[in-house]
Parts: sequence; structure tokens; C-alpha cells
Amino acid sequence: MRLTGSKTTFWGRRIGYNEEKRKRERAQKMKRGVGGTFRWFKRRGWILCVVLLVAGGAAWNYRFYLQRFNPMELRHLQYIDIEGNRMLSWEDVVQNAQVEPGMLMSEVNADSVEAALLQMPLIHSVTVKKYFPSSLDIKLKEASPIVSVFDGGRATVYSERGKVLPLSMTTALHLPVVDVESVEKIKPISLFLYAMRSENKKLYDKVSQVGWSEKDRAFEVYFRDVGYKVLFPETGWGGVMFSFYETVKAGFPQDLRCAGEVDMRYAGFAYVRNFDKRCVNG
Repeated sequence: MRLTGSKTTFWGRRIGYNEEKRKRERAQKMKRGVGGTFRWFKRRGWILCVVLLVAGGAAWNYRFYLQRFNPMELRHLQYIDIEGNRMLSWEDVVQNAQVEPGMLMSEVNADSVEAALLQMPLIHSVTVKKYFPSSLDIKLKEASPIVSVFDGGRATVYSERGKVLPLSMTTALHLPVVDVESVEKIKPISLFLYAMRSENKKLYDKVSQVGWSEKDRAFEVYFRDVGYKVLFPETGWGGVMFSFYETVKAGFPQDLRCAGEVDMRYAGFAYVRNFDKRCVNG
């Protein structure tokens, strides 16, 4: 039975006194909020609208300059972090990178800095990154001696990239030697020896002399522990090739004892040539 004067919901549920009171309070609060907003707009809100309209008009009139606005020009380089330098000082790296604290961050180009640093013979590789808001991170790997050339009593030491290193005669004497006729190929020879050292350091330590054979289009390598020369391919060096050579040397000691040349240019094959007949005949 429904009580007279009582309020119900759309679904017929009776609304109690407390619930009805809360609904009236919410309605009053909303009414006061809307009224307060209108009163604020009447007193001060119109000022905000005028400011927005003026700012919009100015932005439209000066849109040509806004399109060319670069926030990077508001930031300056403050921190230069360098990692991996042992022989090179912080000042050497920064000077050759052509950057300095205080310059605009918009003028600091990571690729340009990297290219500039790679011009230094004492640097093998480098990575440059910019960090917001004002930092430059330089991580480099310094070059190391890989091969030497002796010419007229003068020794020249080269790095992995074929760059001349300012190192002494003592250092040159402990490195593989490139014959003078192959100096023009010093860069690929350096890269080849660097690959050998990276993949098989013990094999690299046995290299006595290395050169380039234009006839065979191959690297001619002489090792200290054998009496023959080894031909390695012009490209495609890897740990498998160097390991295969050591497998051949260990597996056929009698055949290689009399060999004059071992050709490793063909994958999976080793050709032994120029046998010493006197050695074969006993």
C-alpha cells in the first residue's frame, strides 16, 4: 500500500526522508556552484577571455616566427661526460669534438661530433648521445697498436683502422710486421689482423709477418711456429676460419711439415702446395 504524500523513484521504490534530504542538498550545492561560476565570470572571467583572444590574435599575426621558434635555443650545453679515455685527456677529446660548455644545444650535432672524433688516430670507435636538457655523453674506445712497418731503420706503428700511432720502436718490435711492398694495403691488413686478434688472440700472437698478394687477392701470413705461409681470403674473416686453420695444422702435421703454402681462401677446404721434395723423400 502506498502512503499519501510519499515520494518514490521511477521504478516505484519509496524515497526515505534522509535520502530526499541529501538530494535537496546536492541540488542546492550544484545550483550554488553554477551561480558562483556565473558571478566569477561576470566579475573577472571576461578578462581571461579577452586575454585569450588577444593571445590568439598575436599568435596568428606572428605565426611565421612561431613556426621557426626552436626551444633548443633556450638551452645551453652544461655537462660533457667522457668515458673510455685513458691516453687522451678530457681537454683533448672536447677540443677535437669541437664542442664546449655554454654553446647552444641546437648547435650540438651528435653525428658531427662522432665524425670529428673518429679523425683522431688514437680513437678506434665512439658513440655520442645528447640528453635533455643540457648534457652530452661521449663513450669512446681508444685505438691500440696492431701492426708495424720498418723502412730504412724507421718504425711506424698502425692501429686497427690503419692510422699511424705515435708509439716507440720498442712497441713496434712486438707487433706483426708488414712488408714495405704492402704498405698501400695497410688499412685492410690492419682490419684483417684486428679480426684475427678479436676472434683468436693466441693465433694473432704467433703472426710474424703479413703482406698482400695482388696475384692471389689474398693476405699472406707467416707464423712463428711454422715454416710455410698461409693465404687468407680478402673478406669474410671470422672465428670459424681461424679455428679451421688450427684444426688443419693440428690434424696434418706431417703433410704441413713439408708444405710451402697453405691456401685457406675456400670455405671448408685447405689446399697444401709447394712441397719440399727433399723433405717428402725423407
